Amino acid sequence: MLVADALAACEAEVETDSDFSAGTTLTFVISIDCHELTADEKIALASEISDSLEGRALALVQLESIVLDNLTGQELGIDAVTPIVQDFISRRKEGPFYSMEVHGQTIVVHSADPVAASKRKTEPTLPPNLMQCPYCSFITQYEEEYTVHLRSHLFGV
Repeated sequence: MLVADALAACEAEVETDSDFSAGTTLTFVISIDCHELTADEKIALASEISDSLEGRALALVQLESIVLDNLTGQELGIDAVTPIVQDFISRRKEGPFYSMEVHGQTIVVHSADPVAASKRKTEPTLPPNLMQCPYCSFITQYEEEYTVHLRSHLFGV
């Protein structure tokens, strides 16, 4: 199936779906791809975006990206976030060597030295007697408590 055929099928499905009301608009998720940045840089960028948007949206670090959670329901465009990311990049120690690209609703941030950035990335490891939930930041040393916590995520108990 061609991409155009798939898009037409999706559009037809959206138009005929009874769950959508006439006034409903779909919002697009803005994400910032930060796979070349360190964890500290991602957190700093997410914090700056959240502060700059002044309560309109919250920037959350999710794996290798930052996603924006719209809090007010107002439309938030990529043009509101791009200058914040550019300002963040320009204030880095090696700012002139960083770069940024915009692809639709995704901003891709490139590090000054991607090879060095990948070497600096280290996953925090827990001591062997602790277990961390893969869905949130819950940590425990008791296996029974860990199992009950995991089941609460999976089964909504």
